[in-house]
Amino acid sequence: MVPQKASLMDKFSESLKPQEIALFAALMAAALLVGLLLSIHSAQAAAPQPGDNSAQPAAAGPAAVLGSAHLDLNALTQVDNIDEADNVRWSLVRGTTAASSIDRASNGVDWAALRTVSAEGSFSVPVGSSWSFNATFGGGPGYKQASGVLAGGQCALATAFRAAALKAGLPAQSIPHLYPVPGFTHSETVTIWWGTYDLKIENPTGQALSLVWKLTPAGVDVSIMQ
Repeated sequence: MVPQKASLMDKFSESLKPQEIALFAALMAAALLVGLLLSIHSAQAAAPQPGDNSAQPAAAGPAAVLGSAHLDLNALTQVDNIDEADNVRWSLVRGTTAASSIDRASNGVDWAALRTVSAEGSFSVPVGSSWSFNATFGGGPGYKQASGVLAGGQCALATAFRAAALKAGLPAQSIPHLYPVPGFTHSETVTIWWGTYDLKIENPTGQALSLVWKLTPAGVDVSIMQ
């Protein structure tokens, strides 16, 4: 058998005295322990610490406004009549808590009180779905005759929703109104006739949307929010 050549480590070990071997082993063990402690410290430093804002998920930013429109109720009153403006107000308010103090069973809607109300609300439009104006506002008690029809004025309100949708780049299915609506182009106007003519706004964006409205005595603001 051919004898194996001794390695450098074997030769080094053979040249050491027992005390030196023990010292060398202790130094190696100490080096390994220091390395282990440094690894643990680095891991702890990288771990999220209580109260460390950098370790928290990023807060969601404010909702983005994709499009908005304003319906001037004073202009609507001057161009058409106050009854149309009142029906616009009632369309929005009747679904809120403010309606209970305005709609009195014995005398119906207190129109003078309604004209002082400020309110707000929203309608959700899930991904891939559409929102119907008639399904939201059509029918129900409280409306009055305006411009020769029951609930006249809803065409103006629908026009504000459609204008906001168009500015947001959303598909909006409707037919234009026969007469102008103050503050809007004719292409933005909408004809509403319960059971026949509707406004439908689609959401093809891939994200849920909200149709947000805000009523003041002077007008209605409609925004498409993402």
